[in-house]
Amino acid sequence: MTNRTKNHSRRHYCNAQVRKLTAIAFSLMLVLLIGCNSKVQEIQNSVSVSGMGSVFAQPDMVRMTVNFSHTAPTTKEAKKAVEQTMQRILKILHEANVEDKFVKTISLEYDVDYDYKNGRRIWNGQRAHQRIVVTVNDMINSPERFSAILDNITAIDKVEVYNIEFDIENKAELFQQSRELAYQKAFDKANQYAKLAGRKMGKVLTISESASQDVAQNRFANKACFEVETCGNASVPTGEQGVTSAINVVFSLE
Repeated sequence: MTNRTKNHSRRHYCNAQVRKLTAIAFSLMLVLLIGCNSKVQEIQNSVSVSGMGSVFAQPDMVRMTVNFSHTAPTTKEAKKAVEQTMQRILKILHEANVEDKFVKTISLEYDVDYDYKNGRRIWNGQRAHQRIVVTVNDMINSPERFSAILDNITAIDKVEVYNIEFDIENKAELFQQSRELAYQKAFDKANQYAKLAGRKMGKVLTISESASQDVAQNRFANKACFEVETCGNASVPTGEQGVTSAINVVFSLE
């Protein structure tokens, strides 16, 4: 085979490869154009709306933090005083039919109690400190129960009660209702927009949830209650609490 023949064959092979690559590139461009056009068509023939639903109910439970400490010459004496206070609190709770599983100790500490005077540290004694969280249920059927518990616990010397938070024990049904309400609002919006545009609503293309959380969290108090005169015999309005769901829905248009 002469050099001229070899060069001719090589040029023919290169030209074939170029044509092949050109055809592949054209096919890819065509696929991209079709895909983009399809996306544009989908956007042009859809409506995106949002909906938010909130459902409220009366709280049926309450949590509160009870804090107490005692200082004595020895740790043993301070510990004994704290245990006696704890037994008084448990007696009050048991009489109010609060089960032990709803009483949780979150801290128990033993340390030294000091005062500072004229730059000097003065020893006061050994201190024992306990903090518990109490949950009281069935607030709706026995609304006066919590007030009585609060009266009796705050009557104990050197006891603080704070972070009293009202809540709803089972929110599952409320969340279902809030989601249904959110979807219905989104559907109504889309239906109105479709009518205004002279179109008809089609099927749902996408649904996304932007929020689903507790709202309107009410609190009875953020500061401690020290004496019966401060917190005792108090009317405890609980108001209402609820949950909210927010969604985004895309409907097709016909």
